[in-house]
Amino acid sequence: MNILAIDTSTEACSAALLRSDGQVFGEYALTPRQHTRYLPQMMDAVLAAADLSKQSLTHCAFANGPGAFTGIRIAAATIQGIAIGLSIPVVQISTLATLAQTCFDRYAADNVVVALDARMDEVYWARYKIDKNGLALLVGEEKLNKLEDVVFDSIPACGAGHGWEVAPESWLNGNTDIIIDSQLLPDARSLLKLAQQAVLENHVLSAEKTSINYLRNRVAEQPRR
Repeated sequence: MNILAIDTSTEACSAALLRSDGQVFGEYALTPRQHTRYLPQMMDAVLAAADLSKQSLTHCAFANGPGAFTGIRIAAATIQGIAIGLSIPVVQISTLATLAQTCFDRYAADNVVVALDARMDEVYWARYKIDKNGLALLVGEEKLNKLEDVVFDSIPACGAGHGWEVAPESWLNGNTDIIIDSQLLPDARSLLKLAQQAVLENHVLSAEKTSINYLRNRVAEQPRR
């Protein structure tokens, strides 16, 4: 399988490609408010590095939120267009799961609380553990809470995402036995790992059925072409 994955749900913009021989090619940059400019260049770059044409793709994947609404829609519309044009299926992966996987890929931790700043003194957050395949597995549910309503049943081994910049001292109660990387953002290379597993489990969609995971209004919206 040849899977193209993209993420534009935060300030980071990334594209990655898993080639059928297992090689991974990726591009990543911080490009706030410039995703529409850089994303096409990144997709072209990973295809060129893999020496593949777009017509060689068998699947495409994107991070569908929660996060920056405009950025999520850019990724959704881009992937939907590719999927329709090539008649290939889509995999949609949570932005929080992608961030958790990015954390597991970087740190030797078996569980993480990921948090993204949702503005208005709120955060998108969730706890993930690492499963037997080394992949991020959601514990409980993804949430959107006011800061004062974020409560841990136990202190995680790692904290990731810029939500941790908002009020970590109120969450941790002085506990310092935790790795916190508030600068860590989702990376399409990590998204690829989750997408590959989803393909193996046949958790794929047609382009018309893609949706946006926008926790603020709890409504999954259909991206427009």
